Parts: sequence; structure tokens; C-alpha cells
Amino acid sequence: MFPEGGLFLYLRQTSVWLVLLAAAVILSGCAATQTFTPETAPDYVMIRDYTPFYRLGPMQGRPDASLPSGTRVKLLRQEMGYSLVQLSDSRTGYVANENMAPAPPLPPSVTGSDSSDTPRSGKKRRNVPDSPRYTGEQMNDIPMPEPNTPAPDLNIAPEDVAAPAPTPTPPAEKPKFRY
Repeated sequence: MFPEGGLFLYLRQTSVWLVLLAAAVILSGCAATQTFTPETAPDYVMIRDYTPFYRLGPMQGRPDASLPSGTRVKLLRQEMGYSLVQLSDSRTGYVANENMAPAPPLPPSVTGSDSSDTPRSGKKRRNVPDSPRYTGEQMNDIPMPEPNTPAPDLNIAPEDVAAPAPTPTPPAEKPKFRY
């Protein structure tokens, strides 16, 4: 029933195989993690509105921010349930894998001689029409008084001041308390 050497040798050989099998399972689980540098990281986009963004990890409880649908992120490390991503403002945090998908490629940049589309900071302007501007009276539109105009007299005449309130009179006798 047992190979030559007895029960002890059989259990010893079996436990070595079990340890090797457990190590293979653990290492195969680690192979699911992919790590990228910020320069080579693929772009992903949020596909659900209000995607929780955890700065320290999903076990911290409340999320630090909510990402709207369509937010582009760079995938720094893909793990089994959550992935480490980098936002456009260089903040890093964790987002659920089910809430993101590979981003479509960016449209090619248009090069032209019109310099009004590119501000001085080097960032491209979005092709969004200007927002309507408020044209009503502003604080800076109120004219200043002329320098030769005298200051208004803020002194109040004594007859316009009300008389002070009368002082209350004390009660005629003290109330008696029973104990």
C-alpha cells in the first residue's frame, strides 16, 4: 500500500509536493499584477459616474474623491480588484477595475500658424465657446466721489436720540419661600 520506506517517507514526499503546489499557486496569483512607469502607462477612462478614488487604498473606508465618467487616468499598477492610477494632476490612488476601461486614442494634435488657440503656458485650449460674461454693474464700475466734495456729516443731533430706558423698580417685598 505505501511505497518502500513506510508511512513516514510517504508523508514526507507528499508534504514536499503540497508545499511546491502551494508555492506555485501563490506565485501564479502574483503574476496577475502588472506595473508600469508613468511615462509608459496605458491610458484608461472611467466608465461609471462617481467612481470612488482612494488615495491610500480601498480599505481606508471613505473615498478621498469621486471621479466623473470620462475621466482619463494612467494605469500604474493593475491588481486583482483595484488598480493604482495617476490622475492628470499627478495625484495617485486606487480605483476599482470594474469602473474603468481602456481609453480611446487621443485625436492627433493640430499644428497651425494660429497662435490664439495655444495660451502662453503651453497647454492647448479646449474648443469650447466662451462662457457668457456678466455685463451688469460691477463693484469697480461705481464712480468714486469727487476729491473736492465734503464728507457727509454723520453726527446725530441730541434731540434725535431716544431717551434712555427707565431702570426697573425692585419689588415691594421679598417673596417668602417654604422649605
